[in-house]
Amino acid sequence: MQQLDKLRQRLEPHRGYAPVQEYLTRLDDARCAKMLLLADLIPPSPGGTTA
Repeated sequence: MQQLDKLRQRLEPHRGYAPVQEYLTRLDDARCAKMLLLADLIPPSPGGTTA
């Protein structure tokens, strides 16, 4: 995830270029999907609340 975040930071200044803008949009979507998947694998913190 950190590598993807660094790549995004490096590409952000070039957002005006259409292919980069499209790639960043897809990268954001993929990152959200990965975070949702990881949320199922990472146990809640001991001090967390229960629903």
